[in-house]
Amino acid sequence: MNETEREMLAEDRAEAYAPKPVGGAFMAGVCGAALALLGFIVAARFYGWPVRDRLGLALILAAGGFVLVCGGYLRLARRNRRARRAERRLIDLEQK
Repeated sequence: MNETEREMLAEDRAEAYAPKPVGGAFMAGVCGAALALLGFIVAARFYGWPVRDRLGLALILAAGGFVLVCGGYLRLARRNRRARRAERRLIDLEQK
């Protein structure tokens, strides 16, 4: 088995229990910020708060959503890399 086949096999095995996240960390963070901001707007409308009076809170929630989701994406990517490395070591041991 050559290097490319080993890498592909390790990636397939790792994908079963540690799927690789799709997209990018920045875009995931932007989506998290947008959802946090949308949630704030919906809650503000429900309680009758003027959104413009609480822009500071909206920015804090959007930044928190960005950081939280971006961090989660990076954590999933790191888990996938570790799983691929572990599977590659197992494949190398099996080939000996």
